[in-house]
Amino acid sequence: MTLNRHIWHIPLCVLLILLHRSGEAETVRLDTYGECVGRYELSLPGSVDFAVTTPEALFKETPHSIRFEDGEEAPHSVFSYNGVFRVTWQVPETDFNRRVEALRKKMAPPSAKANETNDRFEPYDLKRTDLVGWKVQEAAGFETYQGGRIFSFKDFENHDTPTALRKVARVASGFKSRQPYQIPSGAGVCLPYIFIADDGMDDFRKIGVTMRLKDHPDVTIFFLDTKALPSDPKLTSKQNNEFVWGYEYGIGKRIKLNGLTPYRAVKLDGREGVATSATITRDDDSTDYGYLATVQGDPNAPVDTPDLLLLVERNAKYAKGNPPVSAEELDQIAEGIAASIKRRPTR
Repeated sequence: MTLNRHIWHIPLCVLLILLHRSGEAETVRLDTYGECVGRYELSLPGSVDFAVTTPEALFKETPHSIRFEDGEEAPHSVFSYNGVFRVTWQVPETDFNRRVEALRKKMAPPSAKANETNDRFEPYDLKRTDLVGWKVQEAAGFETYQGGRIFSFKDFENHDTPTALRKVARVASGFKSRQPYQIPSGAGVCLPYIFIADDGMDDFRKIGVTMRLKDHPDVTIFFLDTKALPSDPKLTSKQNNEFVWGYEYGIGKRIKLNGLTPYRAVKLDGREGVATSATITRDDDSTDYGYLATVQGDPNAPVDTPDLLLLVERNAKYAKGNPPVSAEELDQIAEGIAASIKRRPTR
């Protein structure tokens, strides 16, 4: 079966490694390389690099602002949880100071009248000395510098400042930076280098993280956890799988689904979905491979039942040192990751 449009971009290389919970509040499991994304965790066969926000994007509009440090783009990564997070790779503290100084220059002087400050930034006390809070009409957010990285959060979905302030305060109260492979035991959401503790509830969540295997940079892993909402299109897992391969994530000029019956059953966190494997013809006529698993959520379920998506993709031109993985190896890696995906605690 051939689909003449595009697919996603994300290569991936991962063998199934069983997770062993230690029961501690937090554990760094370098032997198993467990990682968490959104409200889920998965197992990796080796250490990975994470695509995060370029430092330049904090100061000006930057296309494809989520990348790996060598410049490879991760255009499908998204860090939305009751607002939008941005997290940079490691930068000097002077960059953070420059970021904060730019915010302070926008802040209204103490003598300004209320009607003159509607479009001016003001400090917002979040009761945490490590966070720099700010507010403006219909939006609020915070900035912090931890572990050599800048973390920035903004809520801009609300039409009234009090609601934005409440949401930002709630996110700030649960915010904590973390190390890779450090999986907290309580309820909350994970982003690269971030954990936000919460009560298992959120208004909006779309967290997609792109990881690249350090020992096999031709292989990337993209996992997406999206809260199912009543306003979303009503698609089956197969329909979404077809849509992703055919239209949503364009990276080549032709996609050929492999096998006589390319759509096969898969379970992500015990939920039934659809998996497919494909041969990708790039725009330069080179050949690569991909694996895609999709599970559609239910906005009407009594508990949070999100859309899940796993895309494992080879991009041979990024191979360094080792030969690129084969189609069979990629499928084995991807199936192992899919089998490891499980929901984190909700309470």
